[in-house]
Amino acid sequence: MTGGGHRYTAVPSPALEAELERALAGIAAEIDALNLPKLRAVALGGGYGRGEGGVRHTERGDRLYNDLDFFVFASGADGAAARRIDRALERVSEQWERRLGVAVDFGPVKNLEALKKVTGTLMYQELLRGWKSVWGEADWTQFLAALPPERLPFSEAARLLLNRGMGLLFAGDCLRKGSEDADFIVRNMNKALLGCGDALLLASGRYRWRGAERVAAFAGYVQKEGLPAEYARFYEKAARWKLEPVPVLSAHPAEQWGECRGFFLDAVCQAAGVPEGSDRRAVAAGLSRNARKERSLKNFLRWARRTGRVRRRGMWDAPAVTVLGKLYAHIRECGGLPECPSELRRLWKAFR
Repeated sequence: MTGGGHRYTAVPSPALEAELERALAGIAAEIDALNLPKLRAVALGGGYGRGEGGVRHTERGDRLYNDLDFFVFASGADGAAARRIDRALERVSEQWERRLGVAVDFGPVKNLEALKKVTGTLMYQELLRGWKSVWGEADWTQFLAALPPERLPFSEAARLLLNRGMGLLFAGDCLRKGSEDADFIVRNMNKALLGCGDALLLASGRYRWRGAERVAAFAGYVQKEGLPAEYARFYEKAARWKLEPVPVLSAHPAEQWGECRGFFLDAVCQAAGVPEGSDRRAVAAGLSRNARKERSLKNFLRWARRTGRVRRRGMWDAPAVTVLGKLYAHIRECGGLPECPSELRRLWKAFR
């Protein structure tokens, strides 16, 4: 999905598409002027790269809503060269965020020769299914094999549940404090609903690469697994919201957050293969069991290096699996609107 005629949004918005096209041309010109010898290519991924970006309708016209997610590729860049590229692109990011009013995120540079290591991640598999070339001519796609959804590791489903669950936790904390940041709260509740559905499709090998296809697939999953029918409605509504976001709180936001909480807790239990409402030990054991094929010394060392401790249980598991178990326990046991413990936040930042 490159070249002219690229579609950035699912909801037709010619003016917004033209604005984004001009912005990408400007970003490309600034990258070119940086003259970074090891840099080979920059591609737009994420929702806009896949043609599924959000359109926010306002009185002053349509506006971008989602982040612009750029993937950065180099060749032969050692640590010092990679840091120079990242720093240079950070300055480009800051300038364009002010212009566009959304986050402009250049991911950490990846050497083409090392891309094989990230082949099994949802992020790069989705990039292969929808992207727009922004700068450079290197064919980075030849370094990544396209995998079917059923070959993605369980830890990718766990990581998705972890990240979206933390967003839900942050939204609940905002509500508890009486925050008026409706955009943040509503966005993270909807992302949690989508993330729960997507993670269950991933864990069951039924994930689909297009949003509309996932809505249908998740409705079928809910019916087959005997889950509450309202979960399919939650997911479909959140999918529509993603395409045309309206960042306004409902009349009863705490009640809506509670619905998201219930869906999240049930989704983690479903992913773990344990009954709904299971205690923290049963969920942790189930998650560990489903991730057993990914146990490794590398996981053990990553945890020890970043935390300074050794895990007593699941010491060989992918770290995201362990942190998800801790998040489940906290949200389950907090009852009402929660606060976010500093230790849980620290672990999430280390292993998200």
